[in-house]
Amino acid sequence: MSKSLKNSKMLNVIQYFALSYQRWQLVQKGSSSKAAGILTSGAYEEVREHDKRRPACAKPLWRRQGTKLANFFHTLPVTYFGRMWGLAILVSLISVNMPSQAWSAEDTNSSRPNPRHPWPALLQQADTLGLPTGFLKHIDPNFVTVKFEDLRTYAAEYHPHDHTMILNLRLSFNEAGGALADLARMTHHDVALLYHELLHAYLDYLYATDHGQALTAEDQQVLEAANNQMACHYRFVRINPIRQLKGATELRFLSDQDTWEVMNETWAVFVGWVLWTKLELFHDHLTTKSWTPPLIEQWTQRLTDAVNSGELLGYYEPDDPEERQIARKRFIAPSNGLTAQDVDLLLTMVLGEPPELVQASTAVFEQYQATVEPAPSCE
Repeated sequence: MSKSLKNSKMLNVIQYFALSYQRWQLVQKGSSSKAAGILTSGAYEEVREHDKRRPACAKPLWRRQGTKLANFFHTLPVTYFGRMWGLAILVSLISVNMPSQAWSAEDTNSSRPNPRHPWPALLQQADTLGLPTGFLKHIDPNFVTVKFEDLRTYAAEYHPHDHTMILNLRLSFNEAGGALADLARMTHHDVALLYHELLHAYLDYLYATDHGQALTAEDQQVLEAANNQMACHYRFVRINPIRQLKGATELRFLSDQDTWEVMNETWAVFVGWVLWTKLELFHDHLTTKSWTPPLIEQWTQRLTDAVNSGELLGYYEPDDPEERQIARKRFIAPSNGLTAQDVDLLLTMVLGEPPELVQASTAVFEQYQATVEPAPSCE
């Protein structure tokens, strides 16, 4: 179809709507004007109420374009269904006749993040909100595949074998599963959950050999620390068969897979807790606030409570199918929980927190470890 023919058809459609508008004006001047006015008002009210519920970034394309067609369509006070039919026609015409004005989701040169490739959007939003991104920038943007599913058992999952992060639908834009939701609109719990999974992705990246990227000195340091902890502290462990009975423990020499999972989950639980607590204490103002003595004091008290309650203890899903039939998860006893060295590493190298916070945090774990049974010796 030639360009002139397309433009001709478009002009015919516009002329049709113009005649419809003129007809409505004549009806307004007649005896049925009051009824027509009530009908039109109701249609507008429904649209306005819908727009109130819709996030600003989700406005339809024709509104963002600011074209004369959009302004013309705004003046069409036909019935609600007529407006929707007209909108469908105009959007299709805009996409066909003015492709240069429409933003494609596949346009990697656009200044806006690509919703089908969430990593750049995630980094951009996290930077804007003051969330930690240093360790995320070390990951190859194409390494992790992000999917959204209606998860039933867990709120999120990470699969190292294919580097796939599966998030609950509620973490997607409009819960539609197409793109990551706006971080600024997520609850503190959901941000913590997201960073829990992001730590899994980071550790997976450090151990993976299929991305072909050289690790930085910081990454090498984190990798070395993880290997040292998996050699003993997270391999020969005590577990709590019944989580509520902290004094009742059993010894386990874990498989490579279970050891890897214990280290992963223990570290990820702490990272998620850090994000949640910091957002609570800073009231979301991460970019404008900094740590002060009163805030560090509140942090220390919350951390002490979390450690004493067992909230930060790691876990694993048994590699043995028979044991998995008995318990889906095995929680680590306090003797093999997070160490002061782990806390120092995660707060400094991964999350980039200041020395004064790191010092206060490691002191909490050192005091706690002095009161619990020591970890079993690997010698």
